[in-house]
Amino acid sequence: MKQGADTIYGINPVFETVRAGRRDIHRVWLYRDGGNNPRLRKLGQFLEARSIRVEAADRAQLYDLCGTREHQGVVLEGGPFPYLLYAEMLGARRLVLLDSIEDPHNVGAIMRSAEVFGWGDVLLPRRGGPLVIPSVVKASAGACEHLRIAVNCSANQYVKIAQQEGYAVVALDGGGKALLEDIANLALEKLLLVVGGEDSGVSQYILNSATHVAAIPQAGKINSLNASVAAAIAMYQLR
Repeated sequence: MKQGADTIYGINPVFETVRAGRRDIHRVWLYRDGGNNPRLRKLGQFLEARSIRVEAADRAQLYDLCGTREHQGVVLEGGPFPYLLYAEMLGARRLVLLDSIEDPHNVGAIMRSAEVFGWGDVLLPRRGGPLVIPSVVKASAGACEHLRIAVNCSANQYVKIAQQEGYAVVALDGGGKALLEDIANLALEKLLLVVGGEDSGVSQYILNSATHVAAIPQAGKINSLNASVAAAIAMYQLR
């Protein structure tokens, strides 16, 4: 592996990384006995059409390359993810901030929903959670490769700057008094949605300074929604 290179694994993540065209692609390893897998065969044809260097590998080699059995028969070596500065994203109508979400699978799942629902700008605090690491790319099914992502501020700084720029800040919290459908009816021109982790939730500073603190009504008996599910519901209603 080249120094500073990222290792992307999984069929959809590799496909979307190449399709997005935002990273340098160094080479790709495909499972040598994957010819009977129509998805791997299609991916191989896709890579060949783009003149990307492809090497055959067995399962042990693929595992050694990415450190997981979730590779689905393909590993890509590419350049680092191209983060943007927060200042470059402040013209967007919808921003989503992940506050203290530590699980890469939740981060990736939120990015997948963000891409689907048109929330193309995602804010990750520079500390306290994963950045766009390979497990996040895998969990997002490669959707993160199509998003604009900033990592250069703390969660509190993101909120302060957004408010200075005229954004309404909507924080998700189980104790919130506002309803998402009521906020959606306000037709806010610029909105920053803040989603917190399952354990710590949204920070108290952000809850205190938010324009709206919203809860998702629940009829079941469990304590709360998974962070990625709550984020998907909120992004759908506020899109």
